[in-house]
Amino acid sequence: MPTAEQLVASNVTLVTLPEVFARVKQVVDDPRATTIDLARVISADPGVSARILKLINSAFWGFSGRIDSLARAVSLLGMLHVHDLVLATAVVGTFQRIRPELMDVARFWRGSIFRSLAATALARHGQLVDLGRVFTEALLSDLGHLIIYLKAPKLAAQALEQTRATPWQLAEAERALIGCDYAEVGGTLTDCWQLPQCFGEAIRCQNEPRKAQAHALEASLLNIAGILDLLRSSSLDSPTLLAHIDPFAWETTGLDPACAAQILAEAKDGLSATALLFGVPNES
Repeated sequence: MPTAEQLVASNVTLVTLPEVFARVKQVVDDPRATTIDLARVISADPGVSARILKLINSAFWGFSGRIDSLARAVSLLGMLHVHDLVLATAVVGTFQRIRPELMDVARFWRGSIFRSLAATALARHGQLVDLGRVFTEALLSDLGHLIIYLKAPKLAAQALEQTRATPWQLAEAERALIGCDYAEVGGTLTDCWQLPQCFGEAIRCQNEPRKAQAHALEASLLNIAGILDLLRSSSLDSPTLLAHIDPFAWETTGLDPACAAQILAEAKDGLSATALLFGVPNES
């Protein structure tokens, strides 16, 4: 059975991020770089520039006043925040071209965007962490499934079918059938991209957030957002699904489980518009 590292290594040519993100990362990692340097690099890619401005001016994001230039965006939001939003747009743009067998890619991205909106709403509700970072971590949280469906489509489909009535057991089924699960593969992928450690740890530990140690808060937000996505997309009843949010996640975030309905509604409200910003078609 392959390890997560082997699955990612076997897809290295398919999972290389576009040059604009590499340049953005180089600027952010340079202690001498300025916000003007970062804005100039992003501006060199008109598509990414337009998407970033549309995203941060969207109603769900909730910034007061219109942000009409990248220079102002970087100045107001900070270099790390904008770095993470560029990463989000780069990943969706790159991976939308990948078409795994037996997988509805548009549906996959709608689910990923919903989780990013839910995690962001949770973080905003509790005033917990940087919104740009948790938005992007949640957007990437299911990315391992794209790799798994590319390399082991039939086993991935079998795991999905086995857990149709108990979707919270999907990672366990994937480990039994494939040798690793989507969270392990996703965390390994972000490590391969040399992203900050919080990405890999939060994504890898999203199903067991207490294992994320220093990044348990972000992993907890992903844990709650993942179950809320199941609630959105499955026919299972709310009490059954919400009971499978890790109690550690509620404890770590300090959020009241009663907020789940409000967060679900907020993320649903923002889904169509945000999906279109990323070029993902909505369900007909």
